[in-house]
Formats: sequence, structure tokens, C-alpha cells
Amino acid sequence: MSLTDAGFVGRGRELAVLAGRLAAGDGGGVVLVEGPAGVGKTMLVDRAVRQAGVAAVRGYCPAEPAPPLWPWRAALRRAGLRLAPESEVEPGAAASARFAALARMSDALLDGDPAVIVLEDLHWADAASLDLLRQVAQGAACGGLTVIGTVRSPAPEEAALRLAGLGRYGAVTIPLAPFTVDEVAELVAPAVAAEVYTRTGGLPLLVSAVRAGHDSSDLPAVVRALLAALTPAQLAVVEAAAVLGEEVDEALLAATLAGDVADALTAAWHAGLLAVAGDGSGYRFTHALVRDGIVARLEPAARRRLARDAALALEAGGGEPAARIAALWRQAGPAPDARRAAATWSRAAAAQARAAHAYDDAVGHLADVLADLSAANASEAARAELLIELGRAEYLAGRYDRCLARCAAAADLADGAGRGDLVAASALVLHGVTYPQAGGVVTRLCQRALAYADLGDGLHARVLAQLAVMAADGGRVAQAEGWAQVALSLATGSGDPHAELDAARARELTLVDARDMPERLRLGDIVADRADALGQPLTALIGHEWRMQTGYLMNRPDVVESAAAAIEELATRAPLPVLQWHRHRMLASRAAFSGRFDEAAEHSHRAMAIARASGDHTAAGMHFAHAVHVAVLRGDPSALPEGLEAAYAAAPPAPLVDVVRANALVLAGSLSEARELYDRLRARMPLPADHPAWVAILIQLVPLIEQFADAPAAEIAYRQLLPFRSYTGALGTATAFFHGTVSRHLGQFAAVAGNTTTAVELLREALDRNRAMGARPETAQTSLLLARLLRSRGDLAEAATLAQDALTIATRLDMPGTVTAAGTLSAGIAAERHDADPLTTREREIAALLVQALTNRQIAARLVLSERTIESHVRSILAKTQCANRTEFVARWQRP
Repeated sequence: MSLTDAGFVGRGRELAVLAGRLAAGDGGGVVLVEGPAGVGKTMLVDRAVRQAGVAAVRGYCPAEPAPPLWPWRAALRRAGLRLAPESEVEPGAAASARFAALARMSDALLDGDPAVIVLEDLHWADAASLDLLRQVAQGAACGGLTVIGTVRSPAPEEAALRLAGLGRYGAVTIPLAPFTVDEVAELVAPAVAAEVYTRTGGLPLLVSAVRAGHDSSDLPAVVRALLAALTPAQLAVVEAAAVLGEEVDEALLAATLAGDVADALTAAWHAGLLAVAGDGSGYRFTHALVRDGIVARLEPAARRRLARDAALALEAGGGEPAARIAALWRQAGPAPDARRAAATWSRAAAAQARAAHAYDDAVGHLADVLADLSAANASEAARAELLIELGRAEYLAGRYDRCLARCAAAADLADGAGRGDLVAASALVLHGVTYPQAGGVVTRLCQRALAYADLGDGLHARVLAQLAVMAADGGRVAQAEGWAQVALSLATGSGDPHAELDAARARELTLVDARDMPERLRLGDIVADRADALGQPLTALIGHEWRMQTGYLMNRPDVVESAAAAIEELATRAPLPVLQWHRHRMLASRAAFSGRFDEAAEHSHRAMAIARASGDHTAAGMHFAHAVHVAVLRGDPSALPEGLEAAYAAAPPAPLVDVVRANALVLAGSLSEARELYDRLRARMPLPADHPAWVAILIQLVPLIEQFADAPAAEIAYRQLLPFRSYTGALGTATAFFHGTVSRHLGQFAAVAGNTTTAVELLREALDRNRAMGARPETAQTSLLLARLLRSRGDLAEAATLAQDALTIATRLDMPGTVTAAGTLSAGIAAERHDADPLTTREREIAALLVQALTNRQIAARLVLSERTIESHVRSILAKTQCANRTEFVARWQRP
């Protein structure tokens, strides 16, 4: 009798919950059956599946390392389906590619035929399998898919944390406990139930062993009793199978051993050691504890010999998972040749994991390689290369601190081996991520690499570019500029396209002066062209964003439109989430610039969803910056986005965050809070002109300086921003928003500083520029600002026209704040004009004819009115103007 087919007792509640989930029309979702080894998790699942009358496919998580998604692939293979392999992507897109891969697999599972998938031993699952389980859990209940997982408790910490997180998606955990004394009494004679319970702890596996007639409930004794039924030849087959894994690989056993393997496996099945696998095509051990007990009986030398033979057989056969071969070589013992072979196959397994975007698993495989190389006394250079590879895997997995530690250790070994190229390689692993600790470590690594004179121009350029990036991010732009320029010169001469890309990206960070815009455009062309040729779509897209930013500022519609088309094409050709994020951000910025606010909001929310799903909080922050900009532009507090305060709380302290938040507070009417933030920003003025964000901060200070009427700050800001007046286009960035021409902001600063003449000149210039660019919201704002200034100078006629223009545009675009302000201004101007000129429109028309010395009859004929009507209007005109007669009126009317 098998150890798993004893009477089914207890478990009534657990069976009802699980069977209910499997019942037709009762939804789906994820169910975890959890308990200690031998508690009967698989037995419960089997009974529930049979009771519900559903077909289930199974996948097993082996205790030894396996390729990513191994249990999922095995289950779907049994259902006649497969998960498509993934291809490598550039490091900058790693997180997004991994998310996209999991999303595609999840969609395939939810849309596929299997209604029930059973995943056994999830405590041994690879990280990618657990991540896919989380992704599937989000849609399983709605999609009608049920996934049942068995989990041994206590599970390893990392697996336990990942599985615990499934609860937020509706996953249900069914805990299984050992039998009670009463339940044990249902399986054995009541008289001995208490004794059996004490000896077995109520563990169903051992209780079943006692019920089957074995004298002892001690696991080794149970295993010995089970094995006693086998011949020596059959025992050898079973022992080899136990060494090789949970599932019995009959073909591998036949290639490794002599004798009748099939006969031996049949005998083991009759003895209760093996059970038929889920798809009926082979065997697996009845329980992991049984398999462990068999392996524990073997002499270490015998285990090593079996593992070596199996590894050689798998190598000869080809096509086997690299992780499995590596695990067998590792079991083959500490001999240097075995450790080197294990390292080789683990490295291959890491490559397979990277290709599947399973970066956590790649880290684990490479950590095994490091241990193997150390045990095999590999050279310092070999270990340094491996540490760099491991650091890169840590980087792709998002563990930047560990990445830095690996790179620093690699540099130490490379220095010992005199390998400057490896020191340089260690300095280049982490990129696109900048924070103080990273900057310090990477800078030191770069400086160590540059101490070697034989790096070659390409590698030298890349190290200098990395050094420049760290310096620029730390605010040392002048220092960074020198390194970036040298890097660009070396890279151009080297002919190394990777070096050219790195150098161009470093140089772009140092372009903070108004005179640098043509250079940014040139670098954008270089980066877009080189990256596209190298198959790096994200880098190419960033190059086109530089082109778009510069095209807007230089008022080059041809550049802007070609960059937008290129970004659309890249996002279509390589539909990675990170590329879609950039595309939606670009479309949101352009839509807001022309006043298509609903369209802008839609694209911004799509980008926000992508950023949140990939865990990129910085990218998510762009949504809030954009939304605040649009709300301020429209003058609509209700348009401030939900979750704004939480986003501020999560963001690191920075002037750019402060200025956005202060503008939101002013719009919401929280002036005292806004003033506190403004004072903090004001203390920094003049802003450091060598920081990449200084222009963006200065532009967003405009409404705050106006709100608090800070004339000294306006003068400082005016001087800092003035060099950009030579550009007729718009400042801004594709990932956030575009402003109109800088002339408007300069005009506002001049007005606050009290220089009305200059302000009017600048705002007239801004009005022409914004109209020409199609910046309709900016045109409305500029018209309103200029109308206010002209009214203050007494130019009521033009002020009235501009206020009406602002009102018309703002009404059409749904800018409630501008509509209210322009309407109020128009009414005020009309009242002033009435006080200055009390005549009605018809009276002014008649007055103009009176000046021409026409008679009442002539005027009546000219205007097609009655002579009596003209007489009435003339009397009114003389009365309103306090003139005694027509002669006095004509004299006063003609007076300049």
C-alpha cells in the first residue's frame, strides 16, 4: 500500500473550501495548500480535483536548481501549450521587459484552455515562477482560471514573502495541521491511537506507515521497510533515481545504469515508493521525505558517483536544462574538475535566466558559479570577470547596493591581476541610476580604472563618460563638462559606437547654457542614429527626445515632427513598457501644449499606469508634475490629481519637487503653506546655473513670484533667464510638459519688478511667438497678461480686444481660471471706457458725421434713419458732452 492512499480522514472543512473553488461557475483564483512535510497536501488536492470532476495539469518545483518557469512550462506542456522564449534586451529596459514578458505569459494562461493548474512544492519555486503566479493571481478570479499551489511550511524566507503577497489579489491559503488523536484513531486501532499519535506527532505520512503495517514510525525505519521488498539491482535503480530528482527520469536512468530499469521502477511503485506522475507518463516519488530518506542512506562516495554519471549522460544527450546539469555536477563532489563543470553549466543557466528576464534566478546561478570558482582555486582575473557578470545581474534585478558591492570586489581582484580592462568594466556596470552612495563608489572605480594607461581609446572614453555622469549628477557640471568633452573626442576617434553613445549621453547632461542648444540637437542626432543601429531602442528614443526638446526651443517644427514620428515608430517596433511610457508622456506633453487637455490627461494616466506597474516611482512622479502644470495653466483647482500629497511625501526632498508642490498649494488656496516652500526656494536664488534642472525650476517660479509680489526675486530670475530670449520657441521636455516662449515669463518678471515698458514689449513679442507655434493656452494667458498691463497704462481699446481674445480662447479650451479672469477684466475695461466716453456706439457714429458739418437731414439720409431720430441723438450728444451747441461740440471733438 502506498504511503499516500490511506484512508482519508479529517480535512472536511479544507476539502470543502478547495472543492468549492474548483466547482463550475464558482470563479477561480489562487489557492495555496500549506503545511509541514508529510501532512498530506498533495493528497488533499488530488481528492478535491476528483470530487469536483475537473481536469488539472500539474507542474513540480524541484529541490535542485531548474530553469526559470520550470513548473509552469511543465504543466502547460502537459496541456499541449508552451510559453514562448524571451529575447535579450538592453539593460536600461530590463525591468520593463521583464514586466512585459510576465504580462504576456499571464494573458496566455488566462486566455488558454487549462481551467485548473496544480503547482507542487512552491517553496522550491524559482523567482520567475513566483512572479508569474503573482501576475496570474491578479486576473485569475475574473478569468475563471484556478491555480492550486502546495507549500511546505516553514518556507524559505524569500518564497514565503512572495507567497504572502498574493493575499492582496484574493489568494486563499488553506493550512493543514497534523492529525488529532481522534483522527489517528480512525486509521489505527483505537487502543493504540494515543501511542501512535505520540510516536508520529500525528503526521499523516507516518501514521499511514503504521497503518500499512510497518513496525516503526521513524522515517529511516519506514524507508528501510519499503526498500526491503526490492532486489539489489532494483534498489540500485531507485537509489539513482532518488539522487536525480523528485520526478523519475527513466531515459536518463537507462543511459546511466545497466539492468532492467523499467522492471525496477514497477517494483518500486508496487512497494509504495513511487507514484504515477500527474499526466500518467512516468513516476515520481510518493513524497519528498521518502526520497530524502533514500538519499540519506547512500554512502557519500556512491552519491557522488551517481551524480557524476548522470551529469555525463545528460551532457552527452544534449538539450537538457543547464541548471539541472550544474546541480548534478555540484553533487558530484568537491573535485576541481566537478566544480569547474558545475560553474560552466551554472553560467549557462544564468544566461538562460537572463534571456527569460528572470534576473533574480540569474543572480542565484552566478552566485553558485562564484562559489565553484573559489573552490576550484580559479585565477583572480576569472573571478573578477564572474563578479562583474554577477554585478550586472544584480543591476538588472534592481539590487543596486549589491551590484556596487560586486563591482568593488571585482575591481580589487582585477587590480591584483593587473587587469585595467576589468577594473574599467566594473566601473561601467551600474548606469542610469544615480544617488550619493552610487556616485561615490562608481567615481572611485572610474578613478582606479583611469590609473591604467593601456585601456584603449574606446574604453577610456566610456570610463570618462561615466565619471562625467556622476559629477554632473552631483552638481559639479563644470568638472563634468571637461571629462565629457574629452570622452566625446576619444570616442569619436575610437570608432566604438558604444563609447560614442556613452560620451554623448554624458555630454548632454552638461548642456545647461542657452548657447548649448545646437550641440544638444547634434548629440540627439548622433545618439538616435547610433543606438538604432546597435538595436538599443530606449537609447535611440532618448536621443529623439533631446531632438524634440531642442526643436521646440529653436522653433524647428521639422525637427519636432520628425522626432515625434521616430518615437512613435520605436514604440511600435519594440512594444516594451518603458518605450510605451515615453510615448504616452510625449503625447501628453504635446497635447497639453496645444490645449487638448482631455487627450493630455488620458496619455498621462496611461503612462502613470505603466510606471506604477513597473515600480518606477520617479517615472510615476512625472504624471503629478504634468497634472499640476495643466491645472495651473487652466486655473482649475479641481484638476489637481488625486494622490498628490502622498506622492509628495514619497518623493525625495528636491527644489523641483518643492516648486511643483508650491504651485499646487497656491492654486488650492493654501497660501501659508505655499509661502513656506517659496521661502525655501527663494533662499537658493540665484539658482545654480550649472545644474541641469535650474531652468525648469526658474520657469515654475513665475506664478509664485507673481503671487508674493517679490520684486527682488523677479529681477534675479529675469537676469538668469534672459539669455534664452534669443530662442523663439518653447522651453520644456517631452516627459513632463512644454511651456510657451520664454518671452512671456520674462515679461512677467519685468512686470513684477516694476518695469512696465519692458514687460509690454516682451509680452507683445511672446504673443506673436505663441500664436505662431500654436500654443493656444499660452496665447490666452499672454493675451490676458498684456491686457492687464495695457489697462494700467490707459490703453483701453487694445486692452479690451486682448481681454476678449483671451476670453474666447479660454472658453473654447476649457480654462476656467482664465475665463473668469478675462471676463472680469473685460467688464472692468468696459466700465472705464464708458466713464471716459459716455456716448453710445450709434451716438459716436453720428458725432463723427457732425464733425463733417453735415445737417440732420444729410446725416439721416446717410444712416437711413428719420430726421427726428437724428435730432434726438444730437440733443443727447450735446447733453452728455455738456456742449451748448453744435459748433462747441465740433471744436471739442476735433481737439487732439
